Amino acid sequence: MPEFSAKQLAEMVGGRIIGREDVTIADLSGLEQAGAGDLAFLRDKNRAAQAEGCKASILVTPIELASYAGVQVVCEDADMALARVLSAFAEQRFPRPQGVSPRASVHPSVSVGRNVAVADFAFVGEGTVLGDDVVIYPHVYVGRDCRIGARTTLYANVSVHDRVIIGADCIIRYNAVLGSDGFGFIQRGGRNVKLAQVGGVRIGNNVEIGSLTTVDRATMDETVVEDGTKIDSHCHVAHNCHVGPECIMAGYAKLAGSVRLGKGVICAEDSGVNDHGTVADGAIIGGLAGVPGNVPAGAYMLGAPARPAAEQRRIWAIMGRLPQMLEKLRRLEKEVEELRGRPAAGA
Repeated sequence: MPEFSAKQLAEMVGGRIIGREDVTIADLSGLEQAGAGDLAFLRDKNRAAQAEGCKASILVTPIELASYAGVQVVCEDADMALARVLSAFAEQRFPRPQGVSPRASVHPSVSVGRNVAVADFAFVGEGTVLGDDVVIYPHVYVGRDCRIGARTTLYANVSVHDRVIIGADCIIRYNAVLGSDGFGFIQRGGRNVKLAQVGGVRIGNNVEIGSLTTVDRATMDETVVEDGTKIDSHCHVAHNCHVGPECIMAGYAKLAGSVRLGKGVICAEDSGVNDHGTVADGAIIGGLAGVPGNVPAGAYMLGAPARPAAEQRRIWAIMGRLPQMLEKLRRLEKEVEELRGRPAAGA
């Protein structure tokens, strides 16, 4: 179990210590649950009163608390402090494999960088290049002529097919598949005829791809995921897609073939973009939304088919009143019919 002193934590997060610098913690916990030996975080200044009664041995806080009983590490950005501390705990709690296992299958032609780890029963094919500090967990498959950038980690059961390029500092989670055939067929004579997919996949730097997510190879060119993009578990990026930098795809988001996402696009949970659609920079596709065409920069889309959020919310509000509106319409129709059946005035 990792153990950190207040002094070490302050150096890690760039904070100022109030109290003893030799006090240590061995675990992390929430404000309400924390006790002796724990580290807690005050991330919202509005919860300062609640944090005053926290029992953690050390509290990381963006503001100094007058009556906190434990040690405080005061830093400007508690969220960034949390990110750094979590990374340090992860390194301690989940140690990476070391060295190239004799039970791994690594082709003699593979270029292996410094400090590379290839765990038991992994396979690395002919002509592949592994950059410095690459980590490959058990049962990973890496095909021929792939390029894996420095400090990238492939977790257990990941499949990386031939000629896939992955940049530096990437994380590919369990059971993800990169470079499987795109879904390409033509129909002739009542039969589905396969179009062989001979293109590639290129993943940029600092990309994270979640468990059970697939990124299909292109028909002829490349399927691309640019730098800094984060893709959740259970997502799908179809052949010939181009996902721009710093995008977010939440769980079950899916892109049909040849979709283009601009910079910083957010696709919320279970959203989808139809084939050949373009979603411009900074747009947001809301949860469960289905995009049939193109989306302009900065737009926020909801519904299926997706519409601008304000318009879709008005539609939803009207839909909620449809039973009452239908009842009113029937009453009006009945009144009209009654008026039609009356004799004209003065007849």
